[in-house]
Amino acid sequence: MFVIDKTLLKPNIPRTVRFTPVLYDWIEEISEKEGLSFNQLVLLCCKNARDQYRDTDILEDGQ
Repeated sequence: MFVIDKTLLKPNIPRTVRFTPVLYDWIEEISEKEGLSFNQLVLLCCKNARDQYRDTDILEDGQ
């Protein structure tokens, strides 16, 4: 289950993103299952990737 992060509310920078059919279908399915908008789920996925990227950087630096 996803928890809505308040920092992701009211996004206001429009961008065009192209998805593969498989990825698009997966995001649609999960957004419906979790009761989130497609956009909110994409933002959560991006936030998760950002958080994981930071964690990886810290581990690689030996800190």
